[in-house]
Amino acid sequence: MCAGPGAGLDVVRPHYRALREHLGELNLEELRRHKLAADLSFLHQGITFTVYGRDEGIEKIFPHDLVPRVITRKEWDQLEKGLAQRIVALNLFLRDVYHEGKIFKDGVVPREMILSCKHYRRQMIGLNVPKDVYVTVVGTDLIRDRDGSYLVLEDNLRVPSGVSYMLASRQVMKRIFPDVFQTCGVLPIE
Repeated sequence: MCAGPGAGLDVVRPHYRALREHLGELNLEELRRHKLAADLSFLHQGITFTVYGRDEGIEKIFPHDLVPRVITRKEWDQLEKGLAQRIVALNLFLRDVYHEGKIFKDGVVPREMILSCKHYRRQMIGLNVPKDVYVTVVGTDLIRDRDGSYLVLEDNLRVPSGVSYMLASRQVMKRIFPDVFQTCGVLPIE
């Protein structure tokens, strides 16, 4: 919540002030109870993931931070437009790859780069999908650079499990901190 690199911990970005005030009213024990309530909610709902690579296949509760990332309305408006544009571009890309192949003919992407991909499906060549929508749900991972600008780390198109975690997290946070959603003007997911 501090203003930036080198800033003191007592400096809070304006869009975090209401959240800080709310969380500041809670003592450490209350925060622990809220965290435990969130963890139990995830466990009871089956919001877990398996740690692969170990013989025992450990099931873990989805990691959840009680302090959400706050995005201003101005930042969100820009992100929303860019992400919507990105989904359209991804669908157009897939349409081209499985139909006209202009991206290959124009030398933008080497044909072998796509054809050798383990997720490329020859069965999709020439297949028309409703409204040319190949991707209906995208899990786009965003990061911030040192200047505070958002960058796309990756797009998860096949099975974006992070989307389900985000939806579950929102439900849990609404139950644990219902007044924060009203006070801070959190936009609905819809």
